[in-house]
Amino acid sequence: MNAAVISKAVFLLRDAHLSPLQARRGLAAYFPDLGMTDRVRHVQAAYDIVSGGHPAGRVRASDLTQPRYFAAAHERHGFTD
Repeated sequence: MNAAVISKAVFLLRDAHLSPLQARRGLAAYFPDLGMTDRVRHVQAAYDIVSGGHPAGRVRASDLTQPRYFAAAHERHGFTD
């Protein structure tokens, strides 16, 4: 793997706050000679660097999506309609 490509992928993921899909597309602009498979491998390597090798956590829906919790939070913070 090319260190310059990984470095650019790390920049796109960490500093530009792009998703892995957007980072793959961004690498195509910087390195037009890279094929899709190479871009995927480089972004995966960069993601491992950025995340410290830990898989992304699952996002849990907020309790505020349930009406009873939303109403209680609404009252607790003094919001009025």
